[in-house]
Amino acid sequence: MNTSKIKWSSIFFFKGSSRYVVLIIICLILSSGLGALVPKLVAKLAESYNNEDIFYNSIRNLLYLFMGVYVNRALYQLCINKYVKYLVQNVRSWCFEKWILSYEIQEGDTGHEEKYPQGEVLSRIVNDTESIRELVTSGTFGIFIDLFFVVSCMLSFITINTVTGVTLVVAEVLAASLLIYGSKYMRKIFLSVRHSRGNVYKTVANLVGGVGETYFTNHENYASKKSEMVFDDYLGKILKSNVWDSGYYSIAESLYPLLLALVVLIFPYSHITQAAVILVIVDLIQRSIGPVKDIAGKIANVQRAASGVDRISEFMYDLDQTISSPRSHTKREESLDQVSIEIEEFSYPIRREGEPAFALNQISFSASRGELVGIVGISGCGKSTLLKILSGNLIPQKAEIIVSGSDGERVIFPGESFKDVTRYRELVGIVSQDSHIFSESVAFNICLSEEIPESFYTFWKWVEDRIPYISEIWGVSPETKLDQKSISIGQKQLLAAIRSCYLKKPIVLFDEVSSGLDSRLEMALRKVILLIQEQSLTFIVAHRLETVIESNKILVLDKGNLVSSGTHESLLSGCEIYKEFLNELSH
Repeated sequence: MNTSKIKWSSIFFFKGSSRYVVLIIICLILSSGLGALVPKLVAKLAESYNNEDIFYNSIRNLLYLFMGVYVNRALYQLCINKYVKYLVQNVRSWCFEKWILSYEIQEGDTGHEEKYPQGEVLSRIVNDTESIRELVTSGTFGIFIDLFFVVSCMLSFITINTVTGVTLVVAEVLAASLLIYGSKYMRKIFLSVRHSRGNVYKTVANLVGGVGETYFTNHENYASKKSEMVFDDYLGKILKSNVWDSGYYSIAESLYPLLLALVVLIFPYSHITQAAVILVIVDLIQRSIGPVKDIAGKIANVQRAASGVDRISEFMYDLDQTISSPRSHTKREESLDQVSIEIEEFSYPIRREGEPAFALNQISFSASRGELVGIVGISGCGKSTLLKILSGNLIPQKAEIIVSGSDGERVIFPGESFKDVTRYRELVGIVSQDSHIFSESVAFNICLSEEIPESFYTFWKWVEDRIPYISEIWGVSPETKLDQKSISIGQKQLLAAIRSCYLKKPIVLFDEVSSGLDSRLEMALRKVILLIQEQSLTFIVAHRLETVIESNKILVLDKGNLVSSGTHESLLSGCEIYKEFLNELSH
């Protein structure tokens, strides 16, 4: 992933972030100003031992200064906490919203849902942004305000003694740079330990299952030999990491005496004649060594956060390349006259050598508005693949779907560009067991809008009159907030079907629930199918005899081929595969 393509501003600058950024910058500037005063006030304190008034006045000034440092740091940390909180919330919300609204286009058996399945998306969003939050809990962000304070102290000291000030600045910058550079190698060592630990876990998992068979099998101590190699490798790497870890932090801890020794070495060249300046030097070294040691101690957190930012940035970049549906859907009337489907060929890639790839071949039919088209066939015949093509989620190699509108508009899928794909998908509504229902109100789930129009309530009353199950048995209203745990698959399908009816999708694809439905809910679903059929062309993957019989046209698939089509009566007398399907339904 080329990080130059990442829009870092989209991560760190978001709506409402400017006030926190401004306050953080003000705190850093104040820290620099307060730090610049320290050497002069400490020097003045050391010079005023013989004058009681000046001495106590210097102590008061230092007290006020350090109180200001404390308050400024507390305000800085508060702003950082708020900023990171909203930063993480913003990134998580943006990623999930972009992912859930993005169009999933699948060619063959690949698509971004395969690259980013829902479980992995949620895990990645949470884990990668959590590493940023850990910078707050570990106090890593405090290093920055400490650095501003210390650097301004050192620059201020240069005005008191140039030689010593410049020497200390150069020495500490060099020490911090070496510590950061050395941490790169530490990171490699820690990663090798994690890899070796994974090999240990894998070896244990592989061996434990076969322990019971070792008595009966002449294994020649294979397990012992293999596990010994893996454990020796792990122990060697963990020992190496411990040596590096302790050595690394020992170097950081030893900087204080090393810097004091450096001051002694350059003492003849610094021309220091006042004890006050020596006191300032010792105080300065003590203060400046803290941030350098913090850099050494927090470098692992920083690197983990950096890798998290890289991963989430890569994810955001990928999502930014996709085309998303608008957050607020503009409901509009769509005209539909006829749909013509010509699928010359579609096949999935071969997953294993010698294993034939499943394919759809020579599927051709047409349908008109107001028709109910049933798609039937024995399991594995290609019903789901055909439904994915009709939904626009799967782009076939050689196929064309032409939607002819009564207003003269022609929409062709897949067409010549992605705009043709998105336009076709705007015409299609999908009602399946996987239809998404939000933990929001019924009205939101049907309108898919935060602002519910008045026309919806008229529509809802019209639906209630025709489907009594909604109010009399289920007992939901437009204001009812849905609980995912208490909604059945059939009720999800019912809401998704009502959604398609309200949005007036001209093409509706219905994947019928095969079993386990309450008879009253099944009747409600059948009624809503009839309501949809009045205004749309409806395709249904049928699992019930009643649905099959009521279809205007039935497509019979077998091994990826359209073997026959017609009404229930005509197929019953002339299609053996259809009879097999009905026999399967009856059992």
